[in-house]
Amino acid sequence: MEFEEKTLSSKLIYDGIIVHLYKDEVVLPDGKNAAREVIRHQGAVCVTVIDDDKNVYLVRQYRYPFAAVTTEIPAGKLDAGETPLEGAKRELREETGIIADNYEYLGPLYTSPAIIDEVIHMYLATGLHFEKQDPDEDEFVEVIKINLNDLIQEINSGKIPDAKTQTAVLKAYLKYYCKS
Repeated sequence: MEFEEKTLSSKLIYDGIIVHLYKDEVVLPDGKNAAREVIRHQGAVCVTVIDDDKNVYLVRQYRYPFAAVTTEIPAGKLDAGETPLEGAKRELREETGIIADNYEYLGPLYTSPAIIDEVIHMYLATGLHFEKQDPDEDEFVEVIKINLNDLIQEINSGKIPDAKTQTAVLKAYLKYYCKS
């Protein structure tokens, strides 16, 4: 079966700082036309940071869309021309002051593939060294650490609703700590 939709036209509706909204007209596999609204995003990274004692370093910060403080792994958008690994190293240092000896790629995460083309590149960082935080001017974060097993329980109980944190932490846990 054919699934691909072919783009006939694309019109920029909103050109924001982080997101860019387009309204596209496509041809469906059955030949009919349809409209698609797509948010274009430059991409992002997130880092599951685990020390030798199996503690995970997270950040607590206010998230405006939810009017709440969330607990998440360090993350952020990619700068223009930056590779995902460069972005992961930069975001980790800025948000937490941590520099890691080892980074392992855990894969891509499509955050909401029906409406946004954002890809978050997930990493695991180990071999940690601690320096001073250097957050962005408009970024207010608190660094906390929690034992990996306790964090898994918090994720499973619904206390950590952030998708990138759930996915990256669980992937790191399954890959490295649940070997049979």
